[in-house]
Amino acid sequence: MTINWHNYYADRTKHMTGSQIRQFFALTERPEVISFAGGFPGNEFFPCKDISAALAALVLEDGKQALQYTSTEGIYELRNYLAQRMTLEGKSNSPENIIITDGSQQGLDLLSRILVNPGETVLVEEPAYIGGMSAIKSYGGIPIGIEMDEQGVLPAVMEKTIEKLIKDGNKPKLFYTVPNFQNPTGYTTSLERRLKVLDLAYRYNIIIIEDNPYGNLCYEGEVPSSYMAIDKGEQVIYLGSYSKILIPGIRIGWMAGSQSLIEKVSLAKQTTNLCSSTLGQQLAYRLSAEGYVDMHINKLIDLYREKRDVMLNSMKRYFPADVIFSEPKGGFFVWVKFPDYYPPSREILNLALKNNVAFVHGEGFYSNISSGIHGARFSFSQPNAEEVEKGIKILGNILQELGCDTKLKAVGH
Repeated sequence: MTINWHNYYADRTKHMTGSQIRQFFALTERPEVISFAGGFPGNEFFPCKDISAALAALVLEDGKQALQYTSTEGIYELRNYLAQRMTLEGKSNSPENIIITDGSQQGLDLLSRILVNPGETVLVEEPAYIGGMSAIKSYGGIPIGIEMDEQGVLPAVMEKTIEKLIKDGNKPKLFYTVPNFQNPTGYTTSLERRLKVLDLAYRYNIIIIEDNPYGNLCYEGEVPSSYMAIDKGEQVIYLGSYSKILIPGIRIGWMAGSQSLIEKVSLAKQTTNLCSSTLGQQLAYRLSAEGYVDMHINKLIDLYREKRDVMLNSMKRYFPADVIFSEPKGGFFVWVKFPDYYPPSREILNLALKNNVAFVHGEGFYSNISSGIHGARFSFSQPNAEEVEKGIKILGNILQELGCDTKLKAVGH
């Protein structure tokens, strides 16, 4: 007997949709494709020998603990280390304010689970990280985009949106943001904007969810103080991750917030996976406490800076002048805006794929997908420098041809 599973799914599964980024992951396994799609760390940057040696020593010296279950909140040593680091960065924290998660994505899911009711609105950046919006939507939340520029979200637009939502009887209580080298734009929210947004959060009693997976990967200048560091109360929940600064395979991230919140998150996590990988936590703690992670980050900064520079210089050289792109000071991403008279970025992607180049078209990063039809996200983190230039050159040729075609059509030829 064949089961019609749609009759058995819970109502909440209607809100679960696949990420448009995930569909391109298989392309990264095809050697002929130069992929700017996935925001993965560069495979060549993984310290395999160092990780192997550290794991071997860890299992031999402390295997009984490293291979066993641990508390839902995470091992004390790692939480204490992270609390001390965050205290040094400007916000007093204790181990009781921190819970270890399976990457920051699990943190987003847990927060959406305990804070978002079906039908409630959640403020997000526009464009926003797809994974964050997916977590919100999966629990029935409705992302509401706030326009942003190179300095971050526009406070005036944010306040106007809040006022309208209040008038409509759907006051938002959360704002989700990736303030440092944002995914997908690469923008960094300035300190001035952070202070204004935090002031709005105080006035309208809105909680800020600050997702910071890229803040350590700064290639020039300085990263502004975090929302959590400048918060005078408990208005901010902070998410961090080892995925971009060490390795994603251990799936170790963390959440910092009020003790009351962390206790509720812990209850939700108990029914999800009991605890995050003890082995991964012990490895992250040892490598952090010994200073290895900081040294590795310094190496990554030099390596990723080179890739970023190659991508930006190649775009300046090969892209038509009417194609605009961001110039991030860190992270993995460049946001490209094609002119409105070009075909939608989805169609440009199809042309690129025929030439073995991939990127992510822009619709999925917007709460209103029609707003992103001429945007695209490019990641420079995975291809090597030679592949970056080659791929951008191929795309440049495609865009030059499209530009000529559109101009010819415009004059009636």
